[in-house]
Amino acid sequence: MKKSATQSRATATLLSEIGLYNQIVKDNLQQTSLDTITQYTIKLFKDNAQRSKLTDAQYNKAVEEFNNTHGFLLLKKGSIYTQPNVKQYAYINYPFIDREGMKNAMDNYRQFVHEYNKQVAEENKAINKYNKSVVKPSETDAKILSLVVDFTTANAHLFTRQYNEAVAEQNERLTANYIPKKRIQTIKYTTELVFNVLVGFYISQLKTRNNYLLQMNRPTSVLKKSLPKLTIDQRKLATHKVADIPRLNFCKKTAQNHIKRLREAGILINYTYINQNKPIAVNFNPKIVEVLDGNPPKSKTSENHFFKGVSAKKLPDNSDTTRTFLLKEKEIKECAKHTIEKCGLMPQAERNSGVCPADGYKNTTAISKTSEICPPVNPAHIRSILPDFLKKDRQQQGTNNTITENFIHRLQDDKALAEQLANGDFDNYKGLRYDYLRKVELYANLTSEEFKAVLIQDFIKVSAKIWKQHNVYVGEWKKAINYLNDTLFKNITQKSTLIQKLQEYRWKLNFARKWFIKSNVSALYPSMYFDATRTESKEIGFFGLHKVWKTHCKYLENKSKNQQRNKTQRNVRKRKLSAQQKLTTAIKKYEAGKYTAQELFSYVQHHLPNDFLLALPNLVNNQPTNKA
Repeated sequence: MKKSATQSRATATLLSEIGLYNQIVKDNLQQTSLDTITQYTIKLFKDNAQRSKLTDAQYNKAVEEFNNTHGFLLLKKGSIYTQPNVKQYAYINYPFIDREGMKNAMDNYRQFVHEYNKQVAEENKAINKYNKSVVKPSETDAKILSLVVDFTTANAHLFTRQYNEAVAEQNERLTANYIPKKRIQTIKYTTELVFNVLVGFYISQLKTRNNYLLQMNRPTSVLKKSLPKLTIDQRKLATHKVADIPRLNFCKKTAQNHIKRLREAGILINYTYINQNKPIAVNFNPKIVEVLDGNPPKSKTSENHFFKGVSAKKLPDNSDTTRTFLLKEKEIKECAKHTIEKCGLMPQAERNSGVCPADGYKNTTAISKTSEICPPVNPAHIRSILPDFLKKDRQQQGTNNTITENFIHRLQDDKALAEQLANGDFDNYKGLRYDYLRKVELYANLTSEEFKAVLIQDFIKVSAKIWKQHNVYVGEWKKAINYLNDTLFKNITQKSTLIQKLQEYRWKLNFARKWFIKSNVSALYPSMYFDATRTESKEIGFFGLHKVWKTHCKYLENKSKNQQRNKTQRNVRKRKLSAQQKLTTAIKKYEAGKYTAQELFSYVQHHLPNDFLLALPNLVNNQPTNKA
C-alpha cells in the first residue's frame, strides 16, 4: 500500500528540488483543463520515454524541455521530500549523564517548577471561587453525611487534580456542592534538594548498569522510549549521607510526600509500585532530565589484544658477586624471604599483629604465627603434651588465667576416658552449660583446636546415655573416641560455630536416646553408630539424623511465627476494644448534647480507625453498643 501525501509529509520535513518543481506543476494542473490534443501529446512523450529507457535524470531533463514549450504539465521523477543531514536513532548506545547534564537538569527543573507554580496559583484561585459555593450538609441529613464520608475515604489516595475532578462529578450527582475541592500544593525549595539527590542516584545506577553489562559482554544500548528506570527506596533516600553528613535528614513519610509531589507535577513519570518491601521505579520527564549517548569504553580483556614482545637491553648487576661464601649467603636470604612472604606465611608486619585471617574461612586452618612451617595439628598429640605446655607458656607470659586453666584441665587421656565410659561414670552426664562455654569463648586464652578438643570429649560423655543399659568395652570406646577425634567438628575453626554445632549434636543425641527407648531397638556399637558413612535414616546412625534436625528447625521457625502472629492479633483486639469504648463514649456525649454532629464526625475521623468513620451514621441512628 502506497503512503498518502499526508503520511509522507508527516515522515519528511523538507521538500527537495524535485518536490518544489512538482508542486508548481500540480498548482498549474489544478488551474488548467487539458484538451484532447494536449493529452495525446503527453501520451506520446511518455511512450517515447519508455521506449528509449531513459534514466530519471534524462527523463527529468526532457520534462523540463517539454514544460518550457507546452507549460508545466509533466511531473519529474525522484524523491519529493528530503531528510535533514542529522541522523535520528531510536536508541541510545551508552546511556549516561555527565556534570554538564546534571547542571542542565537542575536548570530545566527550576524553569519547569517556576512555570508550574504560576499555573498552580491560577488553579487555586478557581478552586477558592468554587469552594465559596460549597454548602454544609444539615446535621440531620445523615444520608448526605454518609455519602460525603464514603467519597472522601474512597478518593483520598488520588492526586489533587484527580480528586477535584471527582468532587465536581459527585457534586453534580448530589445536585449541590456539598464536597469542597482541595487546594493544589506548590513545589517548595526542599523538593529541589530531593530532586538533586534523585538525579545523583540515577547517575550512579546508570553507571552501575553499564559496568555490569560490559563485564557480562552484553550491549548497553537501550531504546529512548524505554530508558532504565530509577529505583527509589524512600528510607534510604531520607537517610542519605554524603561524607557521613546527612543530606536531607528527614523521615520516610516526608520522603514519600516529596516523591508524590514530583509525580503530581509530572517531573517523575511511569511510576511502578510492587509492595512496601520493594523500592518504587520511575522515569524522569525527558524535558527535564536528558540522558546522553556516549561511546562505551573499550574492552580491557587480554584475549582481544595483540601481544607484542618488548626487547630490553640487559644491564649488568653490580651487586652480583663471584665469591662463593657471599653468593651462598645471598641465596639463603633470598630463599628465606621468598618462603616467608610469598609461599606460605604472612609478612613480618602482619605476623606481629596477631591476626589470622584464615580462621574465618571454611576448609582452611589458621596460619602459624611463628616463622617455621608446622605440620597439621594432631588432637591426640595436643592432649598428651597440653598441660605442661600450657603451664610453661602461661609462666612465660606472666599470666594466671583461672578460666583458661580450669577449662583446659578438663581434657583427659583417651584411654582413661574410655575406661570411665566403660565403667558407666558418665551415664547421667548432662554436659557443660552453654553460658559457661560462651564465657570461655570470650575471656579464655585458648586456640580453636584446644577449645574443640574439650568439646569433643564433652560430646562423647553426653552420648554415654545411649548405652546406659548396654555393656560397651574399653576397646570399643577407645575406637569410637579415635574416630570422633578425626571426624567431629571437622573444618570448623570459629568457637561460636563450635558451640552452635554442639547444640545441634546434643539435640540429635537426645532424640536418638528417646527413639531407642520408645522403639525398643538396641543401638549399634559406638564406633559403628558414629560412622560418618551411615547417612540414611534406615542405617540407624548418628549422621543419618540430619533430616530430623531440619524438621525440628522448621518447627521452631513456625512456632516463632505463630507466637508473633498471636501477639499481633492480641494487640489488634485490644486496640479494637479500646476504640469501641471511645466510640461509645463519644456517642453518649452526642446524645447528651455535648457534641454536635460535626464535632462527633471530627472526633471519629481523627481519633478512631477508618471503619468506625464509615459506619458512623448507622451507629448514631441504630445506637449499637458492641462492634467488637
